[in-house]
Amino acid sequence: MLSGELVQWNDERGFGFIAGGDGRRYFVHISSIGRIANRPRVGDSVTFLAGIGRDGRPDAKNVSIRGANPRAGRDVLQRGLPAERRRLDWRLPVALLLAGLVLLAGLLDTLPLAIAVAYAVMGLLSLWLYRSDKIFAEAGQWRTSEVTLLGIDLCFGIIGGLIGQSLFHHKTRKSSYAATTALIVSVHLLWLGALASGLIHVEDLLDLPAVLMPISG
Repeated sequence: MLSGELVQWNDERGFGFIAGGDGRRYFVHISSIGRIANRPRVGDSVTFLAGIGRDGRPDAKNVSIRGANPRAGRDVLQRGLPAERRRLDWRLPVALLLAGLVLLAGLLDTLPLAIAVAYAVMGLLSLWLYRSDKIFAEAGQWRTSEVTLLGIDLCFGIIGGLIGQSLFHHKTRKSSYAATTALIVSVHLLWLGALASGLIHVEDLLDLPAVLMPISG
């Protein structure tokens, strides 16, 4: 076993480099790191077995991060929080509220069918991505980036995204992610509420570029 330091880490893509005690630089993938409670960070002290990767460069295997707490097994992660700590968070009620606004705006004929379909399709896509990303996180595999997840939520996938976060207990403990999700929710609440109440009309929004062009000219 060699000792070294994690000197570069791309958390989104799940790989980095270790400066070994032998003076060599070793590539390391997340799948080669033992299960730990926290994500790897630059500056972590590690022990590892030296090897050669498929491309012929030095590769680190069986990596252990010193001082890192072992991560719970897959069965524990799938069970989630103990029963006494489980509670209905704000995401499911808000998802139902958004779905109700979509339905109401559709019944009032203030929401085009294409947009309602977009909410359904993108919502299912977002729900699937949260589920798969949770599975990948538990297995230490390649992850879906937070930018992608939030981008899909913004582009009509927010209802499925909220349901996925709540059902799979995924991305719910990171305050910055929760704050961004709340901002996206606010945008959709204002948009759907204004449509359902008749304060704005999709036709007016479609005509807006034509109105602004003479002004900008």
